[in-house]
Amino acid sequence: MELHLIGGFLGSGKTTAILEAARLLMRKGLRVGIITNEQGRHLVDTAFLNASGLPALEVTGGCICCNLDDFEERIAEITTKYDPQVLFAESVGSCADLVATVIKPLSNYHKTSAQSASLSVFADSRMFLRYLRGMELPFSEGIIYIFEKQIEEAHLLIANKIDLLTPDDAQELVQLAEQQYPGKRIFPQNSLVPAEVAEWLKQIRSLSQSAPQTSLDINYDTYAKGEARFTWVDREFLIKFSTTEKIKMIANWIILIVRKLETNKYKIAHLKFLITANSDNLKFNLTSQDSLEEKISNLNTNLDQFNHKDLKMTFNAMVEGDSKIVDTIVDDVFLNADLEKQVSIKEIKRFTRVPSYPKPSMRIN
Repeated sequence: MELHLIGGFLGSGKTTAILEAARLLMRKGLRVGIITNEQGRHLVDTAFLNASGLPALEVTGGCICCNLDDFEERIAEITTKYDPQVLFAESVGSCADLVATVIKPLSNYHKTSAQSASLSVFADSRMFLRYLRGMELPFSEGIIYIFEKQIEEAHLLIANKIDLLTPDDAQELVQLAEQQYPGKRIFPQNSLVPAEVAEWLKQIRSLSQSAPQTSLDINYDTYAKGEARFTWVDREFLIKFSTTEKIKMIANWIILIVRKLETNKYKIAHLKFLITANSDNLKFNLTSQDSLEEKISNLNTNLDQFNHKDLKMTFNAMVEGDSKIVDTIVDDVFLNADLEKQVSIKEIKRFTRVPSYPKPSMRIN
């Protein structure tokens, strides 16, 4: 079984690429499995993949490298249930150092049915271009350090969401990346285009490819300081609206959360939710590089077509900011909405986590 590790910063489009890649492989008659990974416990991405008919399990509450035994158990479980020929494993968006802490231990000591085949690192082209130009990024120094180390470690570097750049900017990104990372394989990609994802699949499944074996030179103290600035928030709600038209209140809640976080000068790395009703589901994503107005406009259009009064919402947010304040902001917006008498909201699950000092299960230099 081929194991393809997918790393990269929060909001870089890893799940979207995996979803399309899995569909392409399944159309060819191949069996596919997916393991997701986040700091939280109630994951939007896993629920969305399962709702899309894909076999997905998860490693929660921390990164794969610090939960290697759990990762191996998920590999064994997905092998028993689905016997995949190709397995994708997506790491936490604030994680780096996958060669020394995952690939080498699995290859040399923790033998599983999965053979490490590749490491792809995804970067949002808009953020990556800003970085290559030497422009300011919307995060503190420790978090930017993680982003830098992810890029440095990439076996294949995917400049994702390339369609959101102008053609001139896209060309500049490739030129600057080739100059600053000579010898690194760099692929501009729009993961919503099957042909481009197919080319990525061709690269990672090529017999000439093999998983990287060069351990990253990384300062774990700096790494830990960056991760510790994040707050991960999970919520699950059962929501009942008075009429189907009131569902558009969801867009207003997202705006309120974003504005309150901005007031505190907190930075959103990734905010996402999945709403489900019967067999229908709708996923929403917002990252640091997105326009809130454009995203809300698209959300309202999708909500118009989501004709349900009763639904379940899974909400995830990764924010650079104080955990108590982030918690309060999220709870005030959702739970106080019940006071409007047009909606009933019942919280069924909650989880908040500030990543602890990363302690890999095993690290091989």
